[in-house]
Amino acid sequence: MTKDKIKDILDMIDTLQEQLLSLPDDMLLSIDPRDNDSLEQGLKFIKSYNETLNLFTSSSTKLADQVKAYLGINPEEDELEQETTNRQKRDRIIKELDKTSPHTLEEDFTYKRPYGFILKDSAIKGLKTWKNMYLHVLNILKAKNPGKFALLPKEVKFISNRGNPLFSKTGTELRVAEKLSEGFFVEVNLSANNIRNNISDLLVFFDMEPMSMKVYLREDRDAE
Repeated sequence: MTKDKIKDILDMIDTLQEQLLSLPDDMLLSIDPRDNDSLEQGLKFIKSYNETLNLFTSSSTKLADQVKAYLGINPEEDELEQETTNRQKRDRIIKELDKTSPHTLEEDFTYKRPYGFILKDSAIKGLKTWKNMYLHVLNILKAKNPGKFALLPKEVKFISNRGNPLFSKTGTELRVAEKLSEGFFVEVNLSANNIRNNISDLLVFFDMEPMSMKVYLREDRDAE
């Protein structure tokens, strides 16, 4: 099997993970809040679904990471191009992105895939997953204000009512942890809309306007 074929399989795993994570968001719309039976059955299904999905995501992520490490490949980086300091290169990336319609963080991204984004002086294209977009936004925010960024694991706004944090210094409290830097881990077992919401909250936390971020989708690009 060629490396290109293996990369295609890894891309399919990433896409499947994110679509499965988005399914509960869709399922919630079919639950009638006025019907107790609908509520009970729907919530029972989603709870069981989430537990099984967590196991699948954890296992498939480990398998993908093993393959990437063994072969020394990272399909996420194949098309990726980003720029923050070189204005000429940044303008070129923006021009390429602007061939399609920009989207905002107020839209529904269920079952959609990202291609790029523009945030302040940063322009990135060639993305394949929401997780990767999320990690790039976090790196931009870290560069903007390292001191404030270091406070995220303890910031109440990013800890759920049940005590589940989005960020951690060790990763042990997270369901699927991604190491962003030494002593900083981020929860990545999130749907597209969860990531959208988190980015919006993060931009507010860093005194940035969420509507200033432009998101570009692969669906739009493929339709050209």
